[in-house]
Amino acid sequence: MSRVKLLPTIVKRANDAAQSVKRCMNQAVTYVREKTLTKLLDLPYFEVDGYAIEADGEQEILHLYCHVTIEAAVCPLCKCIAIEVKERKERCIRDIDCLGKRTFVHFAIRRFECAECGHRFTEELQAVAWRRHQSIRFEEAVYQRCLQSSKSAVATALQLHYSTVDTIFKHYAKRQAKGCAQMHVRILGIDEIALKKRHKQYVLVLSDLQRRCVIAVLPSREQAALKAWFDTLSPQQQQAIRVVSMDMWRPYRSFVEQSLPKARIVADRFHVMKQLNEQLSKARRQIQRSADAQTKAALKGCRWLLVHNRSDLSDDQQLQLQLALQADDMLRSAYLLKEEFRLIFEKIHDREQARRFLQAWMLKVRFTGNTYLLDFLNTLVNWFEPILNYFDQRITNGFVEGTNRAIRFLISRAFGFRNFDNFRLLVLAQLGPPV
Repeated sequence: MSRVKLLPTIVKRANDAAQSVKRCMNQAVTYVREKTLTKLLDLPYFEVDGYAIEADGEQEILHLYCHVTIEAAVCPLCKCIAIEVKERKERCIRDIDCLGKRTFVHFAIRRFECAECGHRFTEELQAVAWRRHQSIRFEEAVYQRCLQSSKSAVATALQLHYSTVDTIFKHYAKRQAKGCAQMHVRILGIDEIALKKRHKQYVLVLSDLQRRCVIAVLPSREQAALKAWFDTLSPQQQQAIRVVSMDMWRPYRSFVEQSLPKARIVADRFHVMKQLNEQLSKARRQIQRSADAQTKAALKGCRWLLVHNRSDLSDDQQLQLQLALQADDMLRSAYLLKEEFRLIFEKIHDREQARRFLQAWMLKVRFTGNTYLLDFLNTLVNWFEPILNYFDQRITNGFVEGTNRAIRFLISRAFGFRNFDNFRLLVLAQLGPPV
């Protein structure tokens, strides 16, 4: 039976090989010559003179001995062309693998003397950064692998020292962070995330909601940290911010109102719903504490059913929810008001129409006399205009919430961070704007 299953695969491979031969019959073939290795290396202004293969356990190392083909260099002081070489120094750099082998490039770096000003300088190469032991393309490959895996795993896979990988990653991540600091943001998102929940250590994440990328990670969620970041912006960058989306925390709002009087504040609808759901949960717990055994049994296990969108529930969950709502009239009234409030955000797209619906909803809440909903009503009154601003452009921190999940994954992958700057660089490298 096994032979029958393997036969089609063998035949297919044979056919593919035959077709490949036919396809290659009309192709031009370049035979091996002196410059073949130079073409395979494909490193700007490097020409291969010879090679050596070194055995290293099960893997082989390819050593390529090269020379730089540029005959002159530009003086960094007077910008004149220098052709007189005063000194040569042997160098070796790690390059991307060639033909499946770890590859090292050996060459002589030259020191020139300018005939115009007499300044002596070391030549700058396009393929190798100043005083680096790897080619630029190899470092970029290391950086990209660090974005997908831990630095220790990258060091092991590429047979590098951990400090080498760490240095390369920080070099490129800092360049990314510098690009973030120079951006002009029109729609700013402000949200916090717990770096260590048990220690109540929070960081503040600032995002460009228009470009959908993180632009800054601040070491504290306090207003002082936000102000310190704001002070680093140029006047043009400050004036560019026209909309600020945030959760309903008074210090953020007061700072934005004071520092960006022309910016429109938008209360994030997901945080608004979160606060309403929290009050609904408090009402449910109060009802369960004072209810009889039959009501307690009906309400058991309905916590998540009450706060989830009704349209997202399965048929069985819908039935369980219906039984829970039938057990207590006050809970049923509070739940229906919660769903009505959610539908206002989902169905209404006009600011003035939303104002009328929200004001009517507030009258219904006052009529119920539910203590917990009245607490939420106070919050709604205090944030009424920022909440209405949502209906103008329907801007939310939904992207930020997705970003927070990605950040939690990074924290989990690294088993936590002891150094905030390392954490900040990793977040900006992963979630910041493209370089």
